[in-house]
Amino acid sequence: MSVINLSSYKKLYLQTAKEYCDSLLKNCHKILQNLKDKDALENIYIRAHSLKSQSQVMGYSKIEELSGMIEKTAKKFLDEKKSVPEDLMQAIQKSAEEIKIALRNIEGEK
Repeated sequence: MSVINLSSYKKLYLQTAKEYCDSLLKNCHKILQNLKDKDALENIYIRAHSLKSQSQVMGYSKIEELSGMIEKTAKKFLDEKKSVPEDLMQAIQKSAEEIKIALRNIEGEK
């Protein structure tokens, strides 16, 4: 199996990943203001799924893992048609903040 050099895609990855992360944080804030905001939860699910997939391709396993957990949690509550408890939403927000830090670290790599 041949190895593919993805370094030329790093800039594009960071651009889209930051947008997804900002959207995650924005929608977390919306849900913390209104725990029944299903549109915000749907947005979290979609952004987390996309971020997980792109991070997997690029080999950023920490971001893949965090966004995957966010995705699975959002999907569970969407499928069950339930509101996310506030403490769990705060944990999701903390995970999104960790993703943001990880993205800054990747951006700082040479």
